[in-house]
Amino acid sequence: MASVREPGRGELGVRLLVGFDGSEGGRDALESARVLGSGADASVLVASVLFGGPLPIDLAGLDDDEAKQAEPLFEEARERLVGLELETRAYGGGSPAAILTGLAEEEEFDAIVVGSPHRGALGRVLVGSVARNLLNGSPCSVLVAPKGYAAESHDRLHTIAVGYDGTREARQALRKAEELARHSNATIKLLTVVKPPSAVPVMVPGAYTPEYPAMPDRVIREGLGSVDSGLATETARLDGDPALELIGACEEGVDLLVMGSRGYGPLARVLLGSVSQKVAHNAPCPVLAVRRP
Repeated sequence: MASVREPGRGELGVRLLVGFDGSEGGRDALESARVLGSGADASVLVASVLFGGPLPIDLAGLDDDEAKQAEPLFEEARERLVGLELETRAYGGGSPAAILTGLAEEEEFDAIVVGSPHRGALGRVLVGSVARNLLNGSPCSVLVAPKGYAAESHDRLHTIAVGYDGTREARQALRKAEELARHSNATIKLLTVVKPPSAVPVMVPGAYTPEYPAMPDRVIREGLGSVDSGLATETARLDGDPALELIGACEEGVDLLVMGSRGYGPLARVLLGSVSQKVAHNAPCPVLAVRRP
């Protein structure tokens, strides 16, 4: 492993970990990190894996000549992340997901930022193997950029949407959205999807699952009331399939969607349920999956 720290704006604020391999998806990740860090005294660690593989290799065994092979990648990262404090590290083995997870377990980051593989629909988040592994066990939040994100111009976050159903995990996501909104002077948009009652299997005649969340208007009011009064906040009640409604609500005018992890599985890890997995695979904007509290 080889490491270089560039002069920047200070140690306070948001700290991001970006996996960059020179691909278009990697460039999307850099641009997403730049936007997320704008106005937040952000520092970014850009990590590149030169000789990846399925087996772990001694990450400290990279000599200077080998590390130089990553310099073109890091030069591009410097150009794309001008104004942010930047550190670069080149690794000589292991899978990218394992290296990023290991770094996040050893050091403190606000989020790991990755791009989508460049296949499928343009402008959609497409979860490849690295992001999939991180979204099922990262020790910190994970931000996934949609395909083609770096090809468009972005200045800062203007509207941050939050999938909100009143659960502890949703409240954690809302707190993270507040933190980002303070940095970027963004508007928070609470999206509460109401799943209507539905018939259960035929072996229980006349039985229905209840509406979720129960008392949704109360959930919306409580969520709105919990937000810092100094932040601009909107709410929207959506009715129908939760994943489809959240995806549709982010089609226009949303710069970031923040979601909480599901309420079971390992604590203090990102672990997505079926709805959030579907959203993460199809969202038209960057998606930030917040680790469990």
